Amino acid sequence: MLKQIVRQPIMHFFLIGLGFFGLFSLTNDPVPEAGVPTIVVSEQDATWLASQFEATWRRPPSEAELNGLIDSFVREDIYVREALALGLDQGDAVVRRRLSQKMEFLTEASAEAANPTDDVLRAYQAAHPDKYALAPRIAFSQILLPQSDEGTVAAVLADLAAGADSQTLGQRTLLPHQFPLSVPQIVDRTFGEGFFDRVSGLDEGQWAGPVVSGYGPHVVRLERVEAGSLLPFEAARDQIEVDWRAEQARMLREERFEALKDQYTIERPDPAAVLSQ
Repeated sequence: MLKQIVRQPIMHFFLIGLGFFGLFSLTNDPVPEAGVPTIVVSEQDATWLASQFEATWRRPPSEAELNGLIDSFVREDIYVREALALGLDQGDAVVRRRLSQKMEFLTEASAEAANPTDDVLRAYQAAHPDKYALAPRIAFSQILLPQSDEGTVAAVLADLAAGADSQTLGQRTLLPHQFPLSVPQIVDRTFGEGFFDRVSGLDEGQWAGPVVSGYGPHVVRLERVEAGSLLPFEAARDQIEVDWRAEQARMLREERFEALKDQYTIERPDPAAVLSQ
């Protein structure tokens, strides 16, 4: 009976199929159970973990330390997946802000990768002259007066016209009698807000007054004026490129957001109705 069964063709096909199945199971990885998620830590992930370790400790990790880093990476990934599955990200302002920032970083990365030509940067500098201008400068001499009445001012001016030494006139003060070429910030920091503008408006080479500072009235002679000018491109190129990239990143960020926004129907409350409650 058994010999007859073994001789049946159907039994031959069954035994051959069983052999192929056994061979397949020996030479192939087991199929993961359906529905069980897989966490893959790639060589790129491991390389990144090792580089982070080296940046912190100034040496590469050992095998044991790298295994520990990978374990932490897996732990974090599991917790993140489970937290998202539980909806723990919902209503969390910190998580929402961080995800929003990462989306913006992805958009801005293209601006960082761009390589603007000098012509592009020169055009950017020309479009923003105030950002790359040398500030105007003035040099002047000053005499601090005890009071600002017309008689005092006229007497000092008369003495100067007669050839008196300017350093012997007026009040004794720690303020410099001769102030070197300086930009508005330095002049105003020394004499008070607006003093630069008042002095720069005087006729060059002539004593005039009173010019009021934070210390009182002065008789002043404008010695030299240098008008503001655009910085040479070569001197400002690095900063221009930084500013250009920042501007490109901002524009790309706004364009990308508007494109994403168009994909949504947005319903929002009336602010007046909300505030009236």
